[in-house]
Amino acid sequence: MSAPPRMPPPGAVGMPPPGGPPSGGAPPTAGYPAGGPPGPRPGAPPRSAGGAVPPPPTPSVPMYSPPGHAAQPTAHVPTTPPPPLGGTVSSAAAAVRSPGYVPLTGGELDQPLSERFHALSIGGTPGSSAPSMPAAEQTPRPTAGELSECLRWDSREGGETLIDSCHPKFVRMTCNAMPNSSSAKAKAALPIGAIIQPLAKAEGVDIPIVNFGSSGVVRCGRCRTYINAFVQFADGGRRWRCNVCGKLNEVPPDYFCDLDGEGKRRDRMERPELHLGTVEFVAAAEYMVRPPQPPVYLFLIEVSYAAVASGMLRCVAATLQHTMRNLPGGERTQVGLITFDSTLHFYNLSGNTPQMMVVPEVEETFLPLPSDLLVNLHERLDSITSLFEKLPAMFASSQAVEVALGPALRAATQVVQHIGGKLALFSCTRPTIGEAKLKNREGGGRVKEDGKSASLLQPDCDFYKNMAVECSKQQVCVDIWSCGGAYTDLATIGQLAKHTTGAVNHYPSFSDVTQGEKLSRDLQHSLTCEQGWEAVMRVRVSRGLRISAFHGHFFIRGTDLLALPNIDEDKTFAIEIAHEENALSASSCCLQAALLYTTSSGERRIRVHTMELPVTSALATLYDLADVDACANLIGRVAVDTALSSRLLDGAEKMQNACLDLLRAYRSLCPPQAKTTSQLLLPRNLQLLPLYILGLMKSPLFSQSADIKADDRSYLFFLYSTMSCTQSSAFAHPRLIQVFPPKAAFPAQDLPLHLPLSSSALTADGAYLLDDGQSLTLWLGHAVPADFMQAAFGWPSLEGIDASTLRLLPAESTQMATHVHTLVELLRASRSGGWMALRVVKQGDGDSSFVRSLIEDQTKQMMSYPEFLVHCHRYVLSRVP
Repeated sequence: MSAPPRMPPPGAVGMPPPGGPPSGGAPPTAGYPAGGPPGPRPGAPPRSAGGAVPPPPTPSVPMYSPPGHAAQPTAHVPTTPPPPLGGTVSSAAAAVRSPGYVPLTGGELDQPLSERFHALSIGGTPGSSAPSMPAAEQTPRPTAGELSECLRWDSREGGETLIDSCHPKFVRMTCNAMPNSSSAKAKAALPIGAIIQPLAKAEGVDIPIVNFGSSGVVRCGRCRTYINAFVQFADGGRRWRCNVCGKLNEVPPDYFCDLDGEGKRRDRMERPELHLGTVEFVAAAEYMVRPPQPPVYLFLIEVSYAAVASGMLRCVAATLQHTMRNLPGGERTQVGLITFDSTLHFYNLSGNTPQMMVVPEVEETFLPLPSDLLVNLHERLDSITSLFEKLPAMFASSQAVEVALGPALRAATQVVQHIGGKLALFSCTRPTIGEAKLKNREGGGRVKEDGKSASLLQPDCDFYKNMAVECSKQQVCVDIWSCGGAYTDLATIGQLAKHTTGAVNHYPSFSDVTQGEKLSRDLQHSLTCEQGWEAVMRVRVSRGLRISAFHGHFFIRGTDLLALPNIDEDKTFAIEIAHEENALSASSCCLQAALLYTTSSGERRIRVHTMELPVTSALATLYDLADVDACANLIGRVAVDTALSSRLLDGAEKMQNACLDLLRAYRSLCPPQAKTTSQLLLPRNLQLLPLYILGLMKSPLFSQSADIKADDRSYLFFLYSTMSCTQSSAFAHPRLIQVFPPKAAFPAQDLPLHLPLSSSALTADGAYLLDDGQSLTLWLGHAVPADFMQAAFGWPSLEGIDASTLRLLPAESTQMATHVHTLVELLRASRSGGWMALRVVKQGDGDSSFVRSLIEDQTKQMMSYPEFLVHCHRYVLSRVP
């Protein structure tokens, strides 16, 4: 790849020198200006010798506005809403919403493409061809105060009763229309795929349970698609045509019903599977190879000196003690416990008093009393909770510094291999003895952009992946709870979760004082949320299409069957869709995701999500029906896989190139009169894509910052691979709100307007909350008033205090405490998944992660948001003048 054009020096803004032609080089290298960062914008704070903007309150570097001059939020100024796109689509009528999206209306379908985009003005000096930075108030941002709403298709004709695709909480398409050919897809440069969350919680959505009894679920005889709302009936109702492969199937006699005058079944509104996009079928005996698996929980807990000293053992034991009676499964649930350090400790739970058995030889692991290591929770609840209560005291004097994780895992899988279940591993030390011990691959544990250190993101040995594959075959899911203070090689150990549908949870430098509540709440959620056991999932797409790639945590059996030993409401997968044939002849296409699983109560079920999409030859329609959150999610997943197989920089370039190619393709479709050199043309539904891509490139996923540890980055790679669209958008573009001085009602009743993610929105006498979907950060300016500190924390000032030790006063203490607590809880309530802990930082002291989240600002290695938009514009102009 040739070097990107260098960003302009001070005075010239964003483009080559006046009179110079646009650069014709390759796409810029992942947002990193060649030869160093670009010069400062007019009015921007000066930079230090090293190029970075030093943290305040250094007097010579006014990073923040002066005290008492709060910056107002620079909300996006809406232009006249562009009318909807025309083109050839199916008879389905679109009803879609997204950030910045304006609902389609029927009278505007014939508007020209030149009126259907968001044009971002990038002005310039009169007489010069060099564009300047776009005005801050013009740069696209998520709508202030609102969460993004996902696109959705409602399929209907005239006054026809609504036939609904599945809710987008379950299946969210990157585009709610399908290009009719591979060439159309390539020309549009849109990622085509879906984000699938089979057991998601969808507010207001009731999933009906359909029982076909002994006759079995009606399915296509060729492709095995499940009967759904989008099949067509023929021959008076005696046959039905599969909407995936097109085969005409016989209707079973006990499923027959007459058709009405429109060729529809008369009973369609009485049968959920014929008018709803999501249903759950009761699985017949043919879907079982053994009796339904009971919920099994085996806890594998490290009890080394580090585990005791950090408080991990105490926190985990207390949480398990109080969670046991809330585990799902009722009287069927089974529980076991193994602890380990340099030796293994098994627990006979069959009697009234648990007995500990120690196996000191870790080279040849064996199970003492294997039949008594798993017991029925209902029958032994008191003895199990008593054991967890006593566990911290049993190892309080532990001096063990070495751990035998490999032998402990080998023993744990032997305990549950005949049943399956969930294996929860709690670890804080890199395994140093026994099978599968790991070396310290780099003392600092940080990833730099070179071959040796980039390998820290890849597994060091095959043991953990091979064990994960065996676990998957035995229906065992491994969840990892990593609480290490030093390098633990999470990239290697995390393979256990990646291939068993498990989750990787990471609490770096764990202390139960600061992180105990989050670990406890996350663990409770993981154990008690809705989940399925011994599951498999298959996704089918219409004839002429194929699934070209899967992303997420799973093991693939054959070519397209995802083995999922355990799946819960948070697990998310992604697929990429490609064309098998040159062109699709049908007016619509279908996607169906079918999850076969066992409920915690012991019922075998099939949850089926079906979605119908129009097929279109109009490229403009694809842009108008694109979902920016889903597109960014899929682009990010592909980039993560690229980085893991090559280099971090390759992953960042993959994302940036996807964005640039899309903008280039869109500009090439616009009419000549719209292609002024002073305007960056953005599809209105995708105008946030450059911002999201820049946010991902600046995030710890791909940032070149040397202070990001390998374990932390590995954790984020595992995490992003399982994120929903809402989570990934929050990660790429966090929410920033002003806490003090209050911007709206006091005490707060609703969330205030969101602020731009820029230091220009902050003041040194203010307090701000940042929500990245994973945690909350309360940032306090160095000049925040004493009355705020006293009312919120009961502390007079920030002088000489470690902000991380500050705790909010109880909500009822003062009006200010009520105000802050309300904002925190409103942010938490808007997020799904894990609980978001609140961290307090003060300006210039421990706030590096907060400053890194200000993605609109320029950094030592990366462009500002306006500079990145100009960078995109320059590249697009070089391809499409």
